[in-house]
Order: sequence, then structure tokens, then C-alpha cells
Amino acid sequence: MRGTARRGDHAAVDVLLQAGADVESGDQHGRTALMHAVERNERQVIAALLLAGAATDTISTDGMTALQLARGWQRQNVQFMLGERHAGLDDVPITRTVVRSIPVGAQLTGDPRILHLLAGVIDIVLDDLGDDEWATRTGTDADTAEAVAVRLRNEIVPATNASWFQLEVTADELAATRSALVELAYGTTRVMPAGTSRLEIVDLLEELNRQLGR
Repeated sequence: MRGTARRGDHAAVDVLLQAGADVESGDQHGRTALMHAVERNERQVIAALLLAGAATDTISTDGMTALQLARGWQRQNVQFMLGERHAGLDDVPITRTVVRSIPVGAQLTGDPRILHLLAGVIDIVLDDLGDDEWATRTGTDADTAEAVAVRLRNEIVPATNASWFQLEVTADELAATRSALVELAYGTTRVMPAGTSRLEIVDLLEELNRQLGR
């Protein structure tokens, strides 16, 4: 259920619900399918889960509710779907589990923890492959990858009137970041960043691919 919600596959969510899937089942962090759908702005999935009785006030182990996630990402339409009577562009701190890309050149937005995680992914893959194999496997320059990893650690800035952090990146830097996620998710690299599972890396990659139309 949670995986189909993350992918925005509302037809599969309907099938699972009709088969009796537990709409309140949480992942290892206590995040329900509704929370994942809200964070990814999957409105058809949100509607299906709400019709199935998904609770909007369930609290995850990191203290989040579906409504808090909608507020933190400033998703007003979703806030109304969840029963909010008044919604504005409030600066609401939340714990994010995805990175959002915004095509202004490119902009990566998220919490410092998740942006620093991307830097760690790049470092691990570069160390595992070496510069030459990195360039061969990814089609991007190792120097570019090293540079964006440093920037993801040191140059992220708070957004104006929002609770997330952001970094403007070039198309090449975005490509290098995505390539590192691909290698760690499906390539030969076996070392994971501390406290992170391969499933979380795959989830980050799939969400980034969805935003990029891949």
C-alpha cells in the first residue's frame, strides 16, 4: 500500500483497498500511505485513501501528521482535502523524506538532513567507482559530482517564507546527483550512508525521476 501510494498509482491503491489492505499500516517510521501520498502531492491517491477511512491525525514516530506535511510543503489544496478550513502559505517546520526539484535551472529543496544525505550518496559512489569509472558509468564529470556534494553540505540556504532549505544547481550537477542515486539504488555500490536503507535510496530516486518526467 505505502509503495503504491509513493508511486502515485491510484488504480493499484484502489485494488489493494478493495482487497482489504490495511489503510493505517505504517512504515518503519510510522508513516502511513496517506502521509506518503501527501508529501508527494498525489491527490488521486489521497482522495482514495480518505474515502477508505484513512486517519488524518495519525502521528508518525518523527512527530508528523498528514496535515502537518501538507502545511509544511504549502500544499493548500491538500490541506482542504484533509479538512483544513483555512490554508495559507505558512512557514511550518516538518520532517521531509523527499527532495523536490524546481526547474529554474534546477533547484533542490528539502531538509538539511536529506540534502546532506544526497552529498553522502555522491561521496560513497565516487569513492567506490573512482573518477574514471564514474565518468564511464554515469556520463558525468567526477569533478562536477565532487563540487555539488560540497555545495549540498555547505551552500544550502533557508527558503523565504517557507520551512525548507534549497540549493540552486546546474543541469550537470542535477544529473550527477541523480546518477549517484541510480548507482546506489541499482548499481554495484553496496555501502549505504549510515542509518539509511537501499529502499530509502530507491524511494528518493523514484520521486526525483517522477518530477523529472522519467
